[in-house]
Amino acid sequence: MTLKTIRLRKGKTESLKRFHPWIFSGAIDGADPGIEEGDLVRVVDASGNFLAIGHCQIGSIAVRVLSFTERPIDSSFWTERLAEAYALRRSLHLAIANEEENNIFRLVHGEGDRLPGLVVDVYGRTAVMQAHTVGMHVCRKEIAAALIEACEGRIDSVYYKSDTTLPFKAEVDRASGFLIGGGDACDTAVENRLRFHIDWLRGQKTGFFIDQRDNRSLLEHYSKGRRVLNMFCARRRRVGPLSRFQRKSHRPHQRQRRAQLPRRRHAP
Repeated sequence: MTLKTIRLRKGKTESLKRFHPWIFSGAIDGADPGIEEGDLVRVVDASGNFLAIGHCQIGSIAVRVLSFTERPIDSSFWTERLAEAYALRRSLHLAIANEEENNIFRLVHGEGDRLPGLVVDVYGRTAVMQAHTVGMHVCRKEIAAALIEACEGRIDSVYYKSDTTLPFKAEVDRASGFLIGGGDACDTAVENRLRFHIDWLRGQKTGFFIDQRDNRSLLEHYSKGRRVLNMFCARRRRVGPLSRFQRKSHRPHQRQRRAQLPRRRHAP
């Protein structure tokens, strides 16, 4: 497949030489006709020398770089990148497969895993995938298949949820749903022995703020034996993860205290 080309202005290549994954629209000098949002493009300097391959998008960030080497962006590419991300989480002991202790972790965090525009969170044996660019949306089925292969049997279902994260004006199908599996998918997050129901369809982000695991554990540590004022729990029945960990640290007779703020009085 021959990729269309975007040419940068002279003197606008320094950030790419430092492997920055974004190309801003102001750095572009010209482009082949017919490039659409989400297309894979080849980026060259003013002299025509190859610089990068990435997804084109509308906006101040014109290209999100996938590779600084000239290579096909195919199933092998996705599997390789996802396998690297999974290996990193395993080395950090985040990809825990212990249903009693923890069964959730963030597998892909966009640019940090050299996959700009993509977030993948794992709940049990289900990966919830979220695209923030049209390019990642277009490649969603290839990525889903690569997830199964890269995670070596750790995942058997992939749920796609990007209805609120894709560019507002993008004319794409935003429907959420399972790309692979789904029949017996787990919708329960287990974090440090606490269990939370995950609403993938209506919940924020991918359903849960997985990146706050350490903060929740820290709160449990600091609130042990203390009276804690929760300023962010609006309703008694809607206790979030932070509140659950605060309660976990208390003895049975201790209770979480909530602020009762006076109603605002309007001038007559």
